[in-house]
Amino acid sequence: METNSVPNHEELRTEKNNIRNDRKNRRQEKRNHLKSRFRSLKATVWLYFIIFIISILVLMWIVFVFSLEKTYKYMKTDSIVLTANYIVEQWSRDDFTTDTLDRLAYDNDMCVTIQDSYGRTMYSYDVMAKNCLIHGTQGIINLPKLRSMVLESENGIYYTELENTRFKNDMLMFGMVIGSKDDPEGYVFLNTSLEPLDSTVEIIKSQMFMISVTVLILGFGVSFFLSKLISTPIVRITRSAEKMGQGDYNVSFNGKGYTETEQLADTLNYASSEIGKVDALRRDLMANISHDLRTPLTMVKAYAEMIRDLSGDNPQKREEHINVIIEESDRLAALVNDILDLSKLENKTEELNLSEFCLNDKINDVMTRYTLLSEQKGYKFYVGEAPDITVRADIIKIEQVLYNLINNAVNYSGDSKEIYIMQIIKGKRVRINVTDTGPGIEKELMPLIFDRYYRGEKTKREVIGTGLGLSIVKQILIRHGFDFGVQSELGVGSTFWFEMDIISDAFRESEVQVVE
Repeated sequence: METNSVPNHEELRTEKNNIRNDRKNRRQEKRNHLKSRFRSLKATVWLYFIIFIISILVLMWIVFVFSLEKTYKYMKTDSIVLTANYIVEQWSRDDFTTDTLDRLAYDNDMCVTIQDSYGRTMYSYDVMAKNCLIHGTQGIINLPKLRSMVLESENGIYYTELENTRFKNDMLMFGMVIGSKDDPEGYVFLNTSLEPLDSTVEIIKSQMFMISVTVLILGFGVSFFLSKLISTPIVRITRSAEKMGQGDYNVSFNGKGYTETEQLADTLNYASSEIGKVDALRRDLMANISHDLRTPLTMVKAYAEMIRDLSGDNPQKREEHINVIIEESDRLAALVNDILDLSKLENKTEELNLSEFCLNDKINDVMTRYTLLSEQKGYKFYVGEAPDITVRADIIKIEQVLYNLINNAVNYSGDSKEIYIMQIIKGKRVRINVTDTGPGIEKELMPLIFDRYYRGEKTKREVIGTGLGLSIVKQILIRHGFDFGVQSELGVGSTFWFEMDIISDAFRESEVQVVE
């Protein structure tokens, strides 16, 4: 008999909570997606461009609509003042005729009346009858009163706005004395119509509305195009960067479009190339270290088994096998120590213990370690004669530098097995050269020779050292601030060098000769 299991209330509650959490997470993801889109470069450029267009349109509406009337009255007042000043200045000239006045009044759409000091009219012109408040029988201005207002003014100038009661339009009235207020030669009266601006404003509003709509539509389109054009190189670079972040170091960055994005793309392409090299060298390092660790461990295990199974009762064989185990253990310990030393130097966790010492004595002390190698393996070491000079450095680290450089020369000395150590003194510096007579280094590989991830293709199994010696040399010399480098010629050999400052200067500039 089959029975159906019924879920309890706790399970149902948990399932409902899971469903609600899933919906909540999906909503949050959608909000984050929308937020990221609005914060994108494309949306930002588009938004700022639209804000700029709207600001320009608002400014145009304020200037052309709301301040139009004030601007119009200001310009009319300025025009009438300039015209009056011109008439006053030119009135006494013989070539200033009524024809000139007529043309002046006509061009400026003004009514002009000139009176002498007794109030007699000497000239009068009206463009249109409705414009004149002071001419003929239809004038509505009390000229004697106007003259007194001119004379009572501070500088002999009076103007005001009046309404033409006949035609129901506003007029601008202006009066100015000819000569001085104390002894006037005459008076100039000008008036012009202030045309009603309501109809003009409505026309401008209608045109402005059409212009605004057109500009907004164009602005939306242009801003969208520009935002896409500006953001496209950045989007391309971002997509490539995402691929590089996933481990694809062969990706190419394309920043074509702008100088800045092209420079950024070039920088990222260089970074991608360098990271790819480092990643490849890291893998090589791991493979090399794994090989170097596996070899002594395998031999230690193999010889330990041989002692257990074969040579346990044979003292001579047991001694040979134990010596191999000891040598391989020493090699394994040296490799681990070099890795630790290199890590400390790169992380700057170990302080330098600076002191003054004789460089020549230190070189001779280091060379004593190679006596057995010279006697047993046939290596020839040539040390140049040099005066006793004092330098300042960490003596233990400099000893390690000398030891690693000489070991490297031993490993690549070639069939001649000749190594040269010499000092070259110039000025207040000494250069230490360590030269081998091996195959040399290709020119394009020399910048990589000090890299801790680099191992030359022609590397054979080292006679001495762990393969990390040059990397340790580089870090020690960098910590001291000493110059260093390598010179090499294919088929001739390589010279590794570094320079130190001399403390004592009781010697002449010289070049140390190499002797056997």
